Amino acid sequence: MAAILSNTSLARDQEAFPLPHVLKPDVNFWLKVYTEVTTDEGFIHDNQRLNIIYERLSFTPGTNYKERQQSIKQKKKYYQDILLYLAANPSKRLDQARYRHIKALWPTGTTGEEFKEAANRLRFQLGQADRFKQGLVRAGRWQPFIKEEFQKLDLPGELAALPHVESSFRSDARSHAGAAGLWQFTRSTGRRFMRIDHVVDERLDPFLATRAAGLLLKDNHKITGTWPLALTAYNHGAAGMRRAVSATGGTDIAKIVREYKGRTFGFASRNFYNAFVAAHDIDQQPSKYFGQVQRDPPMVIQEVKLPSYYSAQGLMTAFGINNNIFKSLNPALQPTVWSNNKYIPKGYKLRVPVETGAASIKGLMARIPPDEQSMKQKPDVSYRVKRGDSLSKIAERFKVKTSQLVAINGLKSQHKIRVGQLLKLPNIAKNQLKGAHPVAQDAIFYTVRKGDRLSAIASRVGVSEANIVSLNKLKNKHYLYVGQKLRIRANPDVLSVAASAKALNPKNHVEENSLKADPSNYRVADDGSVEVQSNETLGHFSEWLSLKTTVLRKLNKMSAQSRLRMGDRLKLDFSHVDRRQLESKRLAFHKKIQDDFFKQFSVVETETLRLKNGSSVWLLAQQQNVPLWLLRQYNTKVDLNRVSTGTRLTIPKVKKKPK
Repeated sequence: MAAILSNTSLARDQEAFPLPHVLKPDVNFWLKVYTEVTTDEGFIHDNQRLNIIYERLSFTPGTNYKERQQSIKQKKKYYQDILLYLAANPSKRLDQARYRHIKALWPTGTTGEEFKEAANRLRFQLGQADRFKQGLVRAGRWQPFIKEEFQKLDLPGELAALPHVESSFRSDARSHAGAAGLWQFTRSTGRRFMRIDHVVDERLDPFLATRAAGLLLKDNHKITGTWPLALTAYNHGAAGMRRAVSATGGTDIAKIVREYKGRTFGFASRNFYNAFVAAHDIDQQPSKYFGQVQRDPPMVIQEVKLPSYYSAQGLMTAFGINNNIFKSLNPALQPTVWSNNKYIPKGYKLRVPVETGAASIKGLMARIPPDEQSMKQKPDVSYRVKRGDSLSKIAERFKVKTSQLVAINGLKSQHKIRVGQLLKLPNIAKNQLKGAHPVAQDAIFYTVRKGDRLSAIASRVGVSEANIVSLNKLKNKHYLYVGQKLRIRANPDVLSVAASAKALNPKNHVEENSLKADPSNYRVADDGSVEVQSNETLGHFSEWLSLKTTVLRKLNKMSAQSRLRMGDRLKLDFSHVDRRQLESKRLAFHKKIQDDFFKQFSVVETETLRLKNGSSVWLLAQQQNVPLWLLRQYNTKVDLNRVSTGTRLTIPKVKKKPK
């Protein structure tokens, strides 16, 4: 039964979610985008003064992307020429209507220099009215659950409108930046709270992703102190907002939007809060903008926690569910599951039709034949890319489809693979592999079997031959014997997960927004210094800067015995490497550490503890199974080097992810 959206407006909390007078024109712009202009139209406008709209541009239905871009380019050139004319003649009497029309959009007394700057600020914004209305319909499916979940997390109900901005409430939405799902998590941020791999991607499950979004928003609010900044941090990152606060001298969202000129604080970040306010107000008064809107009924689900590993086909047959319905109920399951290369994991909460009774479920599960279930997951089969390889060549070699390789590895393009990259292969490809037996993904030891070669073992488990040689002190890598026990990884101790982490290839540029949930400051300050973060040593900075450690010691007046401490300021020498290169290498180092950790663990909640007498931060981290770098991220205002008894600390509770 479809529900009609209520005309009753649940007013936005003006204190928690204020709308400063100076930002009202920006919010009005987004109200127009969301309610007046469809995806076949758009605005040519000034990207700073959003109330200055030069033209509402319309496209003929069916116009392709290339044709649209050409039309937009021509219009921008048209208005740029007018603005440049006004810049050269700011006080001249205008005899042509087009000049008079554009000048009238600007305040009286606008200078030639201002018109000249405006000529470089032309932007096109595609309309969203049809998408937004569709999102209002879909919102009925998810918002009741979102509000309930956010209430459990003690979060304001207004936040339930955020998916309008992120995905129009589409649970299958994907962005060019790699974000996915209702809440548009990137892999890096999502892994902090969810399982994201080639078997299960919880970003695509609105129920699981909603709790993750709530935890992230709650963390952002704790770090930034206000909801406007917490919401902006959802797009720009907590560290970015901390810099914005520092640069502008306060938490005033209007001042930050108008004055902050951060390197990565672009149009999307600057307008994120304004767009949210507009979206929330439309969400509360849909009939004012769209008339009567019928929304989908709330999703009602029934879950079964799987006691073992099962094939998708076995479960579909047992429950009598067709493929499309089964997939729609379980959107987190990846192509590896549907292609029978992986089982649905043990412990996974499987969604089944609500009409299936609890008693029936037990009986149906009992019907699943033994060959459709297992006590273990199917092992990964992998291949390390070599020079001269292409995805099509690899697919041909292992007798699989290129599309399968793209799907199983989450590749954005079949044309972009790199030497040394470890590609997962469909399970059927193991018939083509020679010289290595299946190895569990997180195995620490491997027992050599007949026909094994070290290179094949290394390729299978995703480590280098050199690592295995070093860990086992092998004198001859070509000599292995049946039954030999090889250590293939160091022990994955949660407190030392970063101990053996190495900086990624500096050629691989890492954007700061890939660590959006990390509030740490990895930027170089204006005086050429940095704040030392967890796991960093003088040796790391020496390597990143291509300098000897003695140079850095002398620059910072450090003795040979001195060691870096988390939170220290360190002056750097950029005679060999520029600041951007250093930041990129440093970010890559920390991204690798965090990615490795969040492949195994996720944050499920937080709690506040007081440091007891006789305890220490290090001991507390060890007791709670939390690495120091993560503990610091949740306690940005506390100097962990100088913590006294009774200090209140926020502790992230982590849980090992299922295999």
